[in-house]
Amino acid sequence: MSTSQNSNDQPEETRSNWRSDLPASIVVFLVALPLCMGIAIASGVPVSAGLATGIIAGIVVGSLSGCALQVSGPAAGLTVIVYEVVTRHGLEMLGLVVLLGGIFQLAAATLHLGQWFRAVSPAVVNGMLAGIGVIIFASQFHVMLDDKPKESALENLATIPDAITKAWKAPSFTEKDRRHVQRESLMQLAELHRQQEVIHEKLTERLPNHKETVVAPGSVQVDDLIERQESLIAKTQVFVQESLTFFEEYPERESKLLAAEDRAIQAMSVSLDFLRSDDPSQALKVEKEASSAILAIEGVYKNHEMAAGIGILTILTLVLWATFSFGKLKIIPGPLLAILVGTSLAAFLELPVLYVEIPDSISEELHILSWATLQDAPWGGVILSAIVLAIVASAETLLSATAVDQMHNGPRTRYDKELFSQGVGNMVAGFVGGLPMTGVIVRSSANVHAGAKTRMSAILHGVWLLVFVVFLGTILRMIPTSALAAILVYIGYKLCDWKKVQALMQYGWGEVAVYLVTVIVIVVEDLLIGVAVGLGLSMLKLMFSVGKLNITMTQLPNKKVDLKLSGASTFLKIPSLANQLELIPPGTEVNVDISELNYIDHACVSLLTTWGNQHTQTGGTVNVDWEALKLFARNGVQESQAPVPVSASVDRQVEIADPAFN
Repeated sequence: MSTSQNSNDQPEETRSNWRSDLPASIVVFLVALPLCMGIAIASGVPVSAGLATGIIAGIVVGSLSGCALQVSGPAAGLTVIVYEVVTRHGLEMLGLVVLLGGIFQLAAATLHLGQWFRAVSPAVVNGMLAGIGVIIFASQFHVMLDDKPKESALENLATIPDAITKAWKAPSFTEKDRRHVQRESLMQLAELHRQQEVIHEKLTERLPNHKETVVAPGSVQVDDLIERQESLIAKTQVFVQESLTFFEEYPERESKLLAAEDRAIQAMSVSLDFLRSDDPSQALKVEKEASSAILAIEGVYKNHEMAAGIGILTILTLVLWATFSFGKLKIIPGPLLAILVGTSLAAFLELPVLYVEIPDSISEELHILSWATLQDAPWGGVILSAIVLAIVASAETLLSATAVDQMHNGPRTRYDKELFSQGVGNMVAGFVGGLPMTGVIVRSSANVHAGAKTRMSAILHGVWLLVFVVFLGTILRMIPTSALAAILVYIGYKLCDWKKVQALMQYGWGEVAVYLVTVIVIVVEDLLIGVAVGLGLSMLKLMFSVGKLNITMTQLPNKKVDLKLSGASTFLKIPSLANQLELIPPGTEVNVDISELNYIDHACVSLLTTWGNQHTQTGGTVNVDWEALKLFARNGVQESQAPVPVSASVDRQVEIADPAFN
């Protein structure tokens, strides 16, 4: 009877889970779609890399996850690391770094280190997130205005006032037909720019050491790249010729257009000559120049004021929706609604702003890991970047999993299994050239609040991403870049949660100092140095706290002194203890109270012993609880050496940490 009852209940439970998981997966998909694209843009990589990682995170990690309701994907917290990897090693090395990071995560899971990744000071974790938030906010603020971010976080911060001035005035609206032409032109230029970048990336992948170098004639096959470059030159020339009539009434813009065209065509022609030569690697010298010139042509068409308007509207939508949505309306993701509002307005008004660059097939932009990449990798820098990536991604994932556990009453997280699943996911993402992934609290909380019951919701959200990209990917070209950047600006601001400072103040100014120093060093230097400095300060603070010793000396009549020690007496406190002992007058009777001393090391015992012997030679006496210190006698301190008689024993034992006395 019992077996029959269980078998009848199981299908009903499965149907109930499906009724919960299916709609929840759609909500998570709608949250993840704009974030995958926006984080890719913020990381300086093609949008395709972010979408690929979202798909893998859903299907692969969702199937293996140790936290069933956690949703993984590209994370804002990793954008700084990815941007630095791409800047230092090139886009083609990103996949290798991500794959190695996944291997390190697998190793950590195998060694059962999952819980240890949670043993990081909250001040350092919050400082890291805030520092990343500052960097994202500053860089994406410029992107939100259809401008390029600067070379450093400090420069991005310093130039925000100039960017505001550039886009401060209200946008002037020309005729809709003219705006339509500008908009279509910007979309064409975005595709031309993307194709030029693809030529550069594919050539880089085929060259030894992935950089400009002397190669043997015919050793690098570039026939397809020659065809691409020839086609791109022709398309650019046709585009500019068709555009000249558009700027007849604007001679200044016409001259800028022609100058940018000459620069682009010249660079592309030189690149083509090098590709046809015996040493095609020389084309790398000018391909970036050609790409930059196409962006200069874009600058003739784009409108910073309109881009700023789209960005502001996107942020307002996010804020207002988070503030005023109620009831079942809350299930609609704020980022999706904001993107829909910004995209709809841009499409309706035919706004001349930049739009997402994406190919017809994302496989065109994926960088599958090759044997040549392994042979040519700068292993020292790559391994260091992979270690940093693994540590940050693992900490963020497991902290997020802990937060998810607090949101529901289902099974608790199995941390090593979750770390294992993240490692597998990052290995797959790295192999196809995607972004790294972590467990993400925004998507995970949306999953829980949407009513998900099992891991099927996370898996299905990856399936919906795949279906959308394969069949509806061209729709993504309608999304303004400024709208995606605005979401990242908002996320960056939210990461800089200054309420954390108030929470940390409850534990003293030391925690606040660790937090602020971590933020400042990350922004001024880089993420690795900032986290290392934060961890170092946390350790120093711990040493100071553990080594805190309170010394109270009271002089009594009849040449008596009471000396009370409480707290922890370590070698760090020897100067303070020695100073107090030297203040005791010779020939006095000293009563040393160690009943509240919970820690003492060899150095302090030696100091007390030596001072006690010296004090008795002055005619004084020292009364100390030798029984509490008798553990030290077993390793060289004999009772005959005790400078004073044994006094009454105490109940509390002293903790021994010095290896010499164990």
